[in-house]
Amino acid sequence: MSVRPINFKSSCVKTLSAVEAMPSRSNQHEFNGVVQLKEIFGTTKIQLDASFSVRGEDEVYKSSLTWYDAREANATRSEFRLYFQSNPVMARATRGDNIIIGFDSNNNIHCELISQGTQGYNRTNGWVVQV
Repeated sequence: MSVRPINFKSSCVKTLSAVEAMPSRSNQHEFNGVVQLKEIFGTTKIQLDASFSVRGEDEVYKSSLTWYDAREANATRSEFRLYFQSNPVMARATRGDNIIIGFDSNNNIHCELISQGTQGYNRTNGWVVQV
């Protein structure tokens, strides 16, 4: 088992809902672009390769993330979303697990799943910025 923690310079964490945790069943592969995610990604469309992992495990999977405004063509309204490709980490996610999304000190993006009952798990109500 890996004991190497990810040292995030900016991140936010969320306890997953049933829809967010089971993308293979619901076909949802995105998170709503709330204020906390805007603090990390800004308001410009970007596409990044991200590292997905489960806390305490050595395996890391690369998957594409896209941060975009779904209402880009609407001058008076925005609706940001963070889309992720299917990957083995999110396929394992269950309702109540935590997902941490953020940048490390080298500006690499990480998405780390923390299963309920494991070290570092804290239930949240919505997205919470971590400093």
